[in-house]
Amino acid sequence: MDNTTYVALSQLTALERQLDVTANNLANANSNGFRAERVLFESYLHPDGGTDFSQGTNFVLDKGSYVDQTQGALVLTDNPLDVALNGEGWFGYRTADGGTAYGRDGRFLLDDQGRLMTLAGAQVLDAGGAPIALPPDVAAALDIAEDGTMSTVDGGVIGRLGVFELRDLQSYERIGGGMLVPPQGQAADVVPDTTTRFVQGSVEASNVNAVAEVTRLMQMQQAYQRAVNLVNSDDELTKNLLGRLGRPA
Repeated sequence: MDNTTYVALSQLTALERQLDVTANNLANANSNGFRAERVLFESYLHPDGGTDFSQGTNFVLDKGSYVDQTQGALVLTDNPLDVALNGEGWFGYRTADGGTAYGRDGRFLLDDQGRLMTLAGAQVLDAGGAPIALPPDVAAALDIAEDGTMSTVDGGVIGRLGVFELRDLQSYERIGGGMLVPPQGQAADVVPDTTTRFVQGSVEASNVNAVAEVTRLMQMQQAYQRAVNLVNSDDELTKNLLGRLGRPA
């Protein structure tokens, strides 16, 4: 294959990666607390030879992805166990396998043991990183202050919701349900977040803009077709060249 084909294939590979990310964003456009993922690409200049190193062939390189930290809209629910985060902090969760994950979905409930849980079944952590347990009859009379302090209507403090700053957020991996975990084999580098505010009776919507994602899909489809056409055209030129070389003089 010549450079034309390699360039087209590098673009096709990058577009396939971007398509996967965009499709996942669209699938979670209505997932509370979901943060969109964005991809990063760079151009690699490969010298074609000679002394002028400013000339060469540009290839597309996939440099990974990152979490879009844009705040999602806050939606009022009036459910006292629904909590939205206004800021860049993250809830902490204890997952079913005993690990710790982080997310923004604040739709909570109490199980039959009084544990504060997510709808997906993860335990919600307090400011000290321990699972939260509440009296079963407190749900309807629970007050959650902006700093996460949980108390009853008569002012009795029960505990404090945890909100955490993920210092190396962009290295975290997605495990589904809008939750993130540190890379395998690495400990989470987190500290308490002192700037994010809690908003009781509301949830944060996904920060995915569905119209923008659909537009991006259409642009990718057009770019993909152009790259395929480039490969096909180069293949036809090669066939024609070999056919002419094979003819008797």
